[in-house]
Amino acid sequence: MIFSGLPAIVLGGFAVCATALSDLDASVWKDLESKQHSKRLFQDHGRNRPVKRATGWSPPSDLATPLEEVWDHYVSTYDGGVAGNVNWGWHQVMANEGKLNICVRWDSNQTVTAAERTKIAATYNTQYQKWFKWVYGYNGFPYTKVDINIVGWAVSDTSLLEGSTSDIDVYTDLDNDGIPMCAVGCSRDAHLDSDYSGCEGGADHHYDQSLWLTEGLDGGYGYSWGQQVGREYFMTNIDSENIHILLHEMGHTFGLDDFYDWTPTGVTNFIMLAGSALEITDFDGWMYRNWWYELSKTNGWASSSVAGSSGTTATSSVAVTSDATTATEGVATPTEDAAYIVSTTSVPATSATLEVVTSQAPVVPHTPSFTPIFPVVTPITPVSSFNSTPVATPYQTPSAIPGDAATAGRWEQCGGGSSYRGPTKCSSGLNCIKHNQYYHQCI
Repeated sequence: MIFSGLPAIVLGGFAVCATALSDLDASVWKDLESKQHSKRLFQDHGRNRPVKRATGWSPPSDLATPLEEVWDHYVSTYDGGVAGNVNWGWHQVMANEGKLNICVRWDSNQTVTAAERTKIAATYNTQYQKWFKWVYGYNGFPYTKVDINIVGWAVSDTSLLEGSTSDIDVYTDLDNDGIPMCAVGCSRDAHLDSDYSGCEGGADHHYDQSLWLTEGLDGGYGYSWGQQVGREYFMTNIDSENIHILLHEMGHTFGLDDFYDWTPTGVTNFIMLAGSALEITDFDGWMYRNWWYELSKTNGWASSSVAGSSGTTATSSVAVTSDATTATEGVATPTEDAAYIVSTTSVPATSATLEVVTSQAPVVPHTPSFTPIFPVVTPITPVSSFNSTPVATPYQTPSAIPGDAATAGRWEQCGGGSSYRGPTKCSSGLNCIKHNQYYHQCI
């Protein structure tokens, strides 16, 4: 279930389908309970791997039509379009140069040992790698391994954390519903300007997502803020090869949708169709690739040494192409961690400030395969406490005030990324503010 309410503080609103079922309903997952969860190691599982490192958009012919349907559905139903949220997992990976920092919200009165915390971190990393393997070596993705770092734990009482906690930040703040929460000052969602001066440990101790393990939860939630699944479910399946509800929610973190109200042509079993698959399928993997393919073009993320032209048509980004080339033959296999190690080296925090952009290098005109919808982000002053209970109402941002053809109006984008093709000057009285290297906004 994609959930766009708090605790995500700064994000584009997201269209939530009003359907009877959701990821939270236990009945959605019941059909999979009778299936055996394999406990083979990830590296021993030969099936369901991307076969070649590739360039461009060239999905298998039998998946081309449903992939096109899915992307068109994103564009037409996501509030603000696919670019309406500037804090998808993709933005986080690129801003952190191939890393993700995670804070665990332990929504339980059960104790957790140091060994269990290490195991949770290792398992969580292994599950995430099942998604990332689809973009390692694909179309200019610049990293061969995305590092997953558990940097903090939020608990109702420090006595629940047995053993040494010297390698993690411990939070005991509670939200309005009495649920342990990680510090707002360290949240990327609250600080898209990268100013972590309010985070006690500095920028290195910020977190991009939270893993919320909730006592008694039968289903799950997921969005760019992270994932929420049941504590008992996670711990019971901690040695399973695929923790399928978590994998589903991780897909939401990177933009993939639910399929409760429709199903693409010709595909019936895949992880994002809740309750229909235990593992990430080829269709899931290509949906994941599609997000990278499109956002990397829009934001100029792809590595020039690997990226190439796809030759896709202007009407659809998912048309099968004949001129896509293979950059490197071989299996795209991520490096596996035998154990999870948290660095205990502290780095002094650097206080970042908003940078006013006064000039920008000229860009070469280019016609994208689809018309990008430039994101709108609402500046918000973080508060000391906020309600992080899942809600059905999406967060809404104010409408942008447009400028003329040569300038961007209030809240509109005015730069960011080598492939950005919009205006680079703001209307009179506004400044072009650099939130990060990929997104500048008129304020």
